[in-house]
Amino acid sequence: MWDSLASFANRYAVVVIGLWVVAAGLGTLLVPPAEHTARIHARGFLPADAPVNIAGARMGAQFHDGKSGNLNYLVLESDHPLGPAERAFHDQLLAKLRADHQDLDSVTDLWSDPMTAPAALSDDGKATYTILRLPGDLGAAQANRALDQVRRIVAGQPAPAGLRAYVTGPGATIADELSTIDRQMLLMTCVTVVLIALLLVAVYRSLATALIPLMTVGLALGVARSVVSLLGERDVFEVSIFSVALLAAMVLGGATDYGIFLIGRYHEARRGGVSHERALGVANRSVGPVIVASALTVAAALSCLTFAKVGMLRSAGLPCAIGIVTGMLASLTLLPALIALAGRYGLAQPRKLNRKTGLRWRRVGALVARWPAPMLVASALALAICALPVSGLRLGFDEPAAQPDSTLANRGYQAMDRHFPPNRLLPEIVSIKTGHDLRNPAGVIAIERVTRKLMEIPGVTMVQSASRPAGSIPEEATLSDQAGVIGDQLDDGVAKLDQRLSAVNRLAPTLAQFSDALSRLQAGLSGGVNGIDQLNSNIDVMGSGMHQLQNTVAQISGNLDPLRNYTQSNPNCQNDQICSMVLEIVQPVDSLIAGSDVLARGASQLSVSTSRTAQGLTTADHSVGTMRALVAQLSSMAAQLTNVVDEMRTTFSGLTDYLREVRQDFQGSGEGGYYLPQRAWDDPRFQRAAELYFAPGGDVTRVLVYGDGKVFGADGARRSPQIVAAVHEATKEGALAGSTVDITGFGTGTAELRGFVNSDFVLLAAVALALVFLIVLVMLRSPVAAAAVIGTVVVSYLSALGVSTFIWHDLLGKDLHWAVQSMALIALVAVGADYNLLLTMRMREEALARTGTRVGLRTAMIRAFGSTGGVVTTAGIVFGITMLAMLSSDVLTIEQVGSTIGVGLIIDTLVVRTFAVPGIAGLLGRWFWWSPPAFLLGPLRRRTSHQPGPPQNRVG
Repeated sequence: MWDSLASFANRYAVVVIGLWVVAAGLGTLLVPPAEHTARIHARGFLPADAPVNIAGARMGAQFHDGKSGNLNYLVLESDHPLGPAERAFHDQLLAKLRADHQDLDSVTDLWSDPMTAPAALSDDGKATYTILRLPGDLGAAQANRALDQVRRIVAGQPAPAGLRAYVTGPGATIADELSTIDRQMLLMTCVTVVLIALLLVAVYRSLATALIPLMTVGLALGVARSVVSLLGERDVFEVSIFSVALLAAMVLGGATDYGIFLIGRYHEARRGGVSHERALGVANRSVGPVIVASALTVAAALSCLTFAKVGMLRSAGLPCAIGIVTGMLASLTLLPALIALAGRYGLAQPRKLNRKTGLRWRRVGALVARWPAPMLVASALALAICALPVSGLRLGFDEPAAQPDSTLANRGYQAMDRHFPPNRLLPEIVSIKTGHDLRNPAGVIAIERVTRKLMEIPGVTMVQSASRPAGSIPEEATLSDQAGVIGDQLDDGVAKLDQRLSAVNRLAPTLAQFSDALSRLQAGLSGGVNGIDQLNSNIDVMGSGMHQLQNTVAQISGNLDPLRNYTQSNPNCQNDQICSMVLEIVQPVDSLIAGSDVLARGASQLSVSTSRTAQGLTTADHSVGTMRALVAQLSSMAAQLTNVVDEMRTTFSGLTDYLREVRQDFQGSGEGGYYLPQRAWDDPRFQRAAELYFAPGGDVTRVLVYGDGKVFGADGARRSPQIVAAVHEATKEGALAGSTVDITGFGTGTAELRGFVNSDFVLLAAVALALVFLIVLVMLRSPVAAAAVIGTVVVSYLSALGVSTFIWHDLLGKDLHWAVQSMALIALVAVGADYNLLLTMRMREEALARTGTRVGLRTAMIRAFGSTGGVVTTAGIVFGITMLAMLSSDVLTIEQVGSTIGVGLIIDTLVVRTFAVPGIAGLLGRWFWWSPPAFLLGPLRRRTSHQPGPPQNRVG
């Protein structure tokens, strides 16, 4: 099979090369770039069924502000306190954002509400933020596309002088990390290719020879990217920017290794005098199975990432596996064709062998073969020292720290940190669902109980809820403030009472004046009674005189009767001079008689009246005396009332001052005792703020919990379950009893991510190790050898992780990113097994002897070292430097994954493959190749008739 494949590639070299060139060209022309597909079809950072995503979507539906938990923030920062111009910019910008219903689910404007403005506006007045809820899960294509559009809208709005606007938050953090990798991918690829080219030229000392694996790698990468993009565009599997970046590194490293393996064996055969065609066949027959086994090992291990729940790990599996398989196919077809075509023209031929290099590796092999135990102990000690820092391994989940400070998301965080306490944009959001309306004082007081319980959690710095819209208890909702209100009301009441009772102070002098008046009145009445008595006596005298006068006048009138009769008998008396003279005499006398009668009657009546008046005045005199006694009593009572009012005024004044002091003493302390009367709840400010914290039906409320430390890390992950426990504890009874609690936020997401990462790592380790073990077992046909290979690469992985921990954590002070342990495990177990597999297979081949007679294991080991030492070392260093080239990125994830895998490959190449595996083989001897007879011994017997059984420990 392998000879036929080599023969076909040799005979139809131009056709094979042409097919690969056409495939790469058509893929480039007809299929979108892999980066474009990754951007358009990216999926969420966490699984769609992750509890944090479900909780976020449920809250969005309950509050009618979106279908996802993709929170971002608009941050405004100015060189001076925000004023009317900045307010106008803010309002105009929000109007434009609200008009984009496709890219923005909702806007929560805290700055415009007086009740919540203190939380949204910095203490120096130079920064504010607004909550933006975008569609799509974090890291998904929809979310990234919406973020880009929102940022374009913000950038397109002319800002006042000195004002800067940022769109940041958890969603922006994930998007910016991936976009940074996207922008740097070309740089990383170019750096990798340049390093590989320089190494190959240095190794082969021939540009033509170095170009053969480079062309193979380039065309394989082009085809692999097109295949991945095509399948990703049709959603056959998940593709991300991270997977595209890792795909390039894996193909460049893996396919270059395969080229080094094949060219190395081809050169070995050519140096042995074998013809070009036969050398190509020998190389293909010897190395082809190793390439297939290596590629299948790496591809199988990478495919295990498909079982991961975290998007970054899951998306890297199948794309990288396809890249490795494509590199394998190119190495089995395109690479032999290029070697064949170059060989026809005398190119790509081996340089003169540096015998010192070959002898040096044979000496290393002899050293290990002669003293396997000391070499194994020494290598084990070196590996143990390298692995020692693993005991202090801490995985980092700080995504903002994993990307450059210059990303838009990090610049937004930096702006917030300059004006606000840390983590103001990273709250944990808790929703509490009940079966009744909570929009009343009783409901808000119950929410305050939950809020206060949350504030007791270590590390919690602020809680925003319906009871604390701005993060602190409103003064209107405290018992101390209500006491102050009562004091104010008492003071107003006492002031009004004082105004009304001020007449009491004027009552005493009034009563004294009244008493004096009564005294004078009584004295006057007494004098009046005496005067009236005298008057009555005089009236009686006057009456007697009047009677006498009346009698005298009557007598005179009687004497005038003749004259009167004369006048009465003369009808014309007026015209009669004598009669008229008589009439003038008679008429005055008649008038005097009539007047005297009237005077007599008047005198009689006046006498009666004066008698009665005298009696009345006497009674009035007694009444005034009584009244004077009563006024004296009233004056005494007024004095007592004045004293009481003074005492009451003093008492209420002290009470008012006390209540006001209570309000003043507790003002701003948060310890005033929560109490929300209906009057305060009906305040329009509370009602506006309630719209932010209550769902439209009023049966669901949400609480925002802010904490210190690293929310994107252990602090946030540890705090999330504490928040849930505190809410459950505070809702055992009362208005919130029996409620349903949901929580979302990046601390919660980090907690779930840690769980996913740990479970993914265990699953990946188990499945990957099992698959690689089976593949190595099939190739080596010995469970002992396969176990040794797998065991040593696990130790190599731990050593690489230890060295990486020492460099990044102990020296540079940065935790290892959570993706490192899983990605390094898959890569190092798979690739490391390849190098050990190549060595052990060559040892087995040498043990069967090229002459058809068996040689001892030690001899086989020395020969295998001499023939493969330089090739495998070169391949390992090339692959390691390929991964180390990822240090050209300034994304911490890429840097640490690349450096850990690179260091691991170098450790595996120089220590594990060189000393540990051969040392184990030398110690075990024939047991290293032990297997059931039908599995290994049968084929060995069929291939040789000498000395049945495994090779013996003889030094050749």
